[in-house]
Amino acid sequence: MSAMLEVRDLVTAYGKIEALRGVSLEVQAGSITCLLGPNGAGKTTLMMTIAGILRPRAGSVRFAGREIARRPPHEIVGAGVALVPENRLVFPGMSVRENLYAGAYLRRDGEIEADLERLFERFPRLRERAGQDAGTLSGGEQQMLAVARSLMSRPKLLLMDEPSLGLAPLVVEEIFRIVADLHRDGTTIFLVEQNAHMALRVAHHFYLIEQGRITFSGDPGSLAEDEVIRRAYLGSARR
Repeated sequence: MSAMLEVRDLVTAYGKIEALRGVSLEVQAGSITCLLGPNGAGKTTLMMTIAGILRPRAGSVRFAGREIARRPPHEIVGAGVALVPENRLVFPGMSVRENLYAGAYLRRDGEIEADLERLFERFPRLRERAGQDAGTLSGGEQQMLAVARSLMSRPKLLLMDEPSLGLAPLVVEEIFRIVADLHRDGTTIFLVEQNAHMALRVAHHFYLIEQGRITFSGDPGSLAEDEVIRRAYLGSARR
């Protein structure tokens, strides 16, 4: 596999405070890559920098071989990168259908309705609630809507920031089934997730970020063998 996303020596700061301190990583085309890390480590900052919401102070972000760091968010979406943000951030006063149309705001092709129908087939609960205000949906339904809205842009790379956050265990199972289904359909996924047990079921490569730096890179087997990570994220240590 070749790298679809390449991040090199990335520095992003809030004023004088550097949240990312020379982050480098890769996401291989056709893979699910997972970023783990404690609260405040820089995970969401990295996602927002890749998506163009935050401008890096230094470093490079290359997508499909092209530099996208410092480009505006709509250009990055147009290039094929979509973000499912932390806490869903659906438009609460707009209907489910209107939220989905919002995900296709850059498109000028004639296949938007066909894509909408395919998403309703994938997410039948969204079809049932198509005319309902997004703010009245359950947390799990809002997460499905946030994913579906991002898919309306036809991304090559889907950035998912804490998709299981605040959801009941059965809903988390469903969300990760959706992640696996999207991957089987050909979408490359870069996933930020605290639930390492669930991520181990789907991800091909893991990174750990701590205090704005990458401190681990490896496959699921390496992750499970690392004593520090086992204690912090898997709840046990090797005997």
